[in-house]
Amino acid sequence: MNWFKKLLPSRIRTETITKKGVPEGLWSKCEKCSAVIYRSELERNLYVCTKCDAHMRISARQRLTYFLDPEPKKK
Repeated sequence: MNWFKKLLPSRIRTETITKKGVPEGLWSKCEKCSAVIYRSELERNLYVCTKCDAHMRISARQRLTYFLDPEPKKK
């Protein structure tokens, strides 16, 4: 491999750059406007895009927790 590096000019040489990974599920992308939104901000906004006001898909359980009142406190 050393002879191959000698053939390549210095400006064309490519070196492997280690990328630091982004944790999975930290960001979401809007399908309508392609905006990248922080997941906790999206949850606070009830899964509505803050840029274009597009509604994103949520699970049935999440929809029920948003729709139904919390259980009343027993006295």
